Amino acid sequence: MMPYTDEAGRLLMEIHSLHVLITEQDLNELARKHMPKDVPVEDVRLRLSPEGLHVTGVYPFFINVKFETIWTVRAEHGNAVAQLTKFRAMGVPGNIFKSAIMKMIEDVAKRETWIRVSGDQLIADLDQACAKYAVAAKTHLKSIIVQTGLVVVEAGF
Repeated sequence: MMPYTDEAGRLLMEIHSLHVLITEQDLNELARKHMPKDVPVEDVRLRLSPEGLHVTGVYPFFINVKFETIWTVRAEHGNAVAQLTKFRAMGVPGNIFKSAIMKMIEDVAKRETWIRVSGDQLIADLDQACAKYAVAAKTHLKSIIVQTGLVVVEAGF
């Protein structure tokens, strides 16, 4: 097997076996640390259940709108994919606010090379994210399993 290299021909770290457990607390700390300051959403909280990743917060529209989104998360073609499956605003299905939230997410995603929006899906290239924030790597992402309070990520050959 040939080693993986980047565009400049440098060798990349290659993941052969990886099993990572990520807790709700880990995700909430990451969200607090990396949430762009100019995003007009307050009180963001993440919760994990077999249904998916629940994201709640307050979006200042004409009034403060409490919302909840539920995203199913999976690995697909080596990428992490989060698909918006439920959206509620002020306790009821909120299609008016859904487009505003998705537009805000798309605007933030445009600032990053490793994530993109396609309809109601966020598609993240974890190899590019690792290269930007940690170390250049080829992860070979296999699966993402969301459980109550925990995400299990598996990668490697």
